[in-house]
Amino acid sequence: MAGDDYRPIAWSCGIVDDKETRNMVISHCHVGAGKFGLSNHPKDGTIPRLVELLEKYGVARAVVFAPFPHEGLGWGGPAVEQFDHPNDWLLAQLPSYPQLWGFATVNPSEVDAPDRLRRGVAAGLVGAKVHPPVHGITINDPALDPFWATAEELRIPIHLHTGAHGGRLSTYRPLLVDDVAQKYPNLPIIMDHLGGYALFYEALAVLHNNQNVYAGFTQAAGRYNLYHVPLDRVAVVLDTVGPERVVLGLDYPWNRDNDAALEQDLTWVRSFGLGREETDKILGGNITRLIEARRASR
Repeated sequence: MAGDDYRPIAWSCGIVDDKETRNMVISHCHVGAGKFGLSNHPKDGTIPRLVELLEKYGVARAVVFAPFPHEGLGWGGPAVEQFDHPNDWLLAQLPSYPQLWGFATVNPSEVDAPDRLRRGVAAGLVGAKVHPPVHGITINDPALDPFWATAEELRIPIHLHTGAHGGRLSTYRPLLVDDVAQKYPNLPIIMDHLGGYALFYEALAVLHNNQNVYAGFTQAAGRYNLYHVPLDRVAVVLDTVGPERVVLGLDYPWNRDNDAALEQDLTWVRSFGLGREETDKILGGNITRLIEARRASR
């Protein structure tokens, strides 16, 4: 979720040819049963609106997260009466949208978290989203080990929020991810927002120290100073970590203009000056590889 520090940027953007983007995948999209987010668009936050954006910009697939139940964002109305948990709601939607990959939202501190994760993956979810300040957890708390161990066993990627979001920074500073990554070396962890602008270098150290950790370029193009990754920092990530460990995330619907945000992000990545193969890794190849690795291992 984005903060209030909004800074529009002017990009020379254009809708690209479908042939160029037919395999593109955008990660980190929050969806819900009703409108939510920062924009005034009456349908932002819903799955049909996201699919509309994907089709408009030639994006083949997207990774979507179930709502956080206790926050209520995108979770309410008839959905609460019809489904026990937002993960169940998302699973019910996915058959109608084959272009979407669903990630569970699971609070790792809950007693049934490992079982909930197993059930979600068995039913068709292909990863999980963990948001430490929202879930109220300390990333490297040993009490969470059963959850991380289960995720590693299931061979699913974890999208993990890093970056200031209220609460005590000492419980979710990026450096704590190192403890989890070291203990579970076969667990792919995507550090969303790369620690934000303020804690970028902690996140970078974790990336340098752990091959199973990925840079989540989410809200990084400059719309919000809180999560901005300037091009000089991008260059360091590409040079020292490599484009094969970068995942682009839109953070839908947490943009004041989700159309402009998606177009901006695509243009931003193409401004890196990488070759076609390396650009394709960031624009979908890496997240696709992480998701499909589980299928390949079966």
